[in-house]
Amino acid sequence: MAIAVATDTRALRLLLVEDDPASASSLRELLESTEAPRFTVRHVGSAAAACDAVAEGDIDIVILDLGLPDATDLEALTRIEQCIDEIPVIVLTGQNDERLVNDAFHHGAEDYLLKGTVDHDSLMRSIRYAVERHRGVRDLARVKKELESANRDLERLTLIEPLTELLNRRGLQQALSREVQHLVRSVTGAAAIVIDLDDFKHINDSLGHAAGDVVLKEIGRRLRASVRAVDYVGRLGGDEFMLILPETDPAEAARVAERIRIAISAAMIQHSTGGVTVTASIATLLVTTEMPAVDELLTRAHDLLARAKSAGKNRVVFPSSDFDDTARRLRAQADMCANLTHGRYLQTLKQPIFRLADESPIGYEFLSRYSNGTFEMPDNFFRLCSERNVLTLVDHACLRSAVGAAMQLPPYARFHFNIFPTTLLAIPPEHLLDLFPKPIPPGTFCLEISEQQLIGDPSYLAPAVQTLRKAGVMIAIDDVGFGSSCLESLVLLEPEVVKIDKRCVIGIEGDEVRIAQLKRYVSVARALKCELVAEGIETAGELAIVRSLGIEYGQGYFWGKPA
Repeated sequence: MAIAVATDTRALRLLLVEDDPASASSLRELLESTEAPRFTVRHVGSAAAACDAVAEGDIDIVILDLGLPDATDLEALTRIEQCIDEIPVIVLTGQNDERLVNDAFHHGAEDYLLKGTVDHDSLMRSIRYAVERHRGVRDLARVKKELESANRDLERLTLIEPLTELLNRRGLQQALSREVQHLVRSVTGAAAIVIDLDDFKHINDSLGHAAGDVVLKEIGRRLRASVRAVDYVGRLGGDEFMLILPETDPAEAARVAERIRIAISAAMIQHSTGGVTVTASIATLLVTTEMPAVDELLTRAHDLLARAKSAGKNRVVFPSSDFDDTARRLRAQADMCANLTHGRYLQTLKQPIFRLADESPIGYEFLSRYSNGTFEMPDNFFRLCSERNVLTLVDHACLRSAVGAAMQLPPYARFHFNIFPTTLLAIPPEHLLDLFPKPIPPGTFCLEISEQQLIGDPSYLAPAVQTLRKAGVMIAIDDVGFGSSCLESLVLLEPEVVKIDKRCVIGIEGDEVRIAQLKRYVSVARALKCELVAEGIETAGELAIVRSLGIEYGQGYFWGKPA
């Protein structure tokens, strides 16, 4: 009877695991002389070497002796099976033991052949059957994996809201149910935050629903950026969002809610017809076993949100005075702003900038941190300072501190400092230049202006930029390539340096669309004869992609966190 064999004409890649040189030589000669199927044979003499060979790939079938120097009997088969992924194994041994035969089949062997009794035809038959049988098993396993993956994707789609890619109501309910169950055996509680955007209907009516969708997606992004990875972020529909915070006490929930309020209110959201600012009314509640449903939480939250709206909007409200720490929080915020304006509790960290060709450091970017309170990260305290109209004072203090820190370092490095566009407008450039040494060493100091903070035509910054550049200060446009990027800022301000936003780099591996977008940003910068710095490099793969695009410089957590 003819045996069906796949029409694949390439040679079968066979791994022969045999410690007896004579047996291995005769078997190899037999296999390599066979015309159909053809074989390429690789020979190793131990289980460890077999595992190494399998790990290198390009193996279709294994012929295994059970008497190896580092593994005998079933140990040899067990070790091979542990390192093999969907490769058929035929046992070829001199041990004629019925129990061992049964155990070998039980441990995954496709066939069990005895040395000295197997001829050419029976060996070929065994190999063909093993390959075909295992091909069916492998195909079935592949289909099973694909089906499981498709089911996971479908399950995910039932839990995700498509516009913002946040959890939908069903996904939030699953998260809430999980946390309610945890409350029974957990000492620490959980909290829920419900966010209702203020006057969102006016945005849809005046700018259109397309602009409204841009705003909703950006709000979703800011919510994710404001919380931990273990927290749940969802959109309930319309302009209403909910967060569920596991293992969170009332004080921490209040801090998170305030952080979210500031993140929403203190920045401009760009869209095709311009920019818009948004505020939110926020209700913060504790999750309890008496309220296991999202609808129950919403009923409670809507009463609180109505109170927030009537009190003037853009505020965080709580269900009771015991929970409400507004007075303490406002005092802490006022103290923080006062401290920052005088440069107190201000820490200056630095992050190296590397030449990507040889990964040697060529300079540093200086970053500010507040070290005495809740709003430690600059995204938080700068937003609050903007809301309280002290941003220019604080930004000036941060720049003063950063320049002072740079002066303690060797003079041959390049030093980058961040500055808000409003500071460039409010403080005459001559006063800013007083912070730098005289004369300013060429190519040493660089002021970074975030493109995300530019509003409208950037030509209003041109006089200040020209004065600074004439005095020897370089100009960089920061955060290019994400959100509100516009060519005007690169053309009108004529920066010496363009910094690619980290969100264009992080996770770019395997994303051909984003790689193509990054190529376009590189082409624009090249046409303007700017130096390029890629921010946010976190993996060797991201570094390789950025380097392949010809970007000269980079920085990111791949080389460590700011210190």
